[in-house]
Amino acid sequence: MKNIETKWLYDFLTLEACRHFSQAAKERNLSQPAFSRRIKALEAAIGVALFDRTTTPLQLTEEGRLFHSQTRSLLQQLECNLGELNGQNLLGVPNIKIAAAHSLSLSVLPKLVNSLTAYGGEFIYHVEAIDVVQAVNTLREGKSDFIISFRDEDLMQSPFCCLKLFESELYPVCAADAQGQPVFDITQPQVPLLNYTATSYMGRLVNRHLAEVGGITGRTIFISSMSELLKNMALNGYGIAWLPIWSIIDELQTKRLICLDSAKLTVPIQAVMLPTY
Repeated sequence: MKNIETKWLYDFLTLEACRHFSQAAKERNLSQPAFSRRIKALEAAIGVALFDRTTTPLQLTEEGRLFHSQTRSLLQQLECNLGELNGQNLLGVPNIKIAAAHSLSLSVLPKLVNSLTAYGGEFIYHVEAIDVVQAVNTLREGKSDFIISFRDEDLMQSPFCCLKLFESELYPVCAADAQGQPVFDITQPQVPLLNYTATSYMGRLVNRHLAEVGGITGRTIFISSMSELLKNMALNGYGIAWLPIWSIIDELQTKRLICLDSAKLTVPIQAVMLPTY
């Protein structure tokens, strides 16, 4: 393996963050020509182009995204090890960066943090609750240590490691009337529906499922990418929403929400955790 200088790796991370050679060179206290030569030396040493220089701002290549996630983890580990050798932790308390889908961040994440804490040690958790597509991108670009997301076939392969957390379902639910019966009949024409945005993971899942089963002639009156918002709308009697079972257990037990008993309308989902190493 060719020699790779550590400073080149820090140059690479800085350029990825800035996406401009001039700004990154300034951050690294170098002239732009000198900084550019160091990036080219790094690319020559590993044998691949890390940046697509035809775009403005710069973008990582596929190889660059993979190298970024590995480099960030490598340097963090190196700094921690050096700190331990010198009797101190240069980074202070270790940081864990997590990107999680909105609905999973509210339900799964607290249990995961509790499990990690049980192993001992002290961590600072940096959590970003975003949609599934954004969460997947943070993993590809090496901006998170791991993500908690729904299944994505593109990530079910090397170099990512997939750990299945659980499987669950989305159920069609609505508010109950005074007699504890559902206020809406999903088989009726023009029944009000509370839908996910069409481009969201949940939206694509529900819309595809409804297209397959057919027979639903409702009208969409409310759209959101957040399942918690759809749940609140359903609780207030605005319509029928497809919600993850883990988020409505209390509401079902207290009969504030009623599950519309139609097995063909349940939508199976799977949540996964994808470490970068």
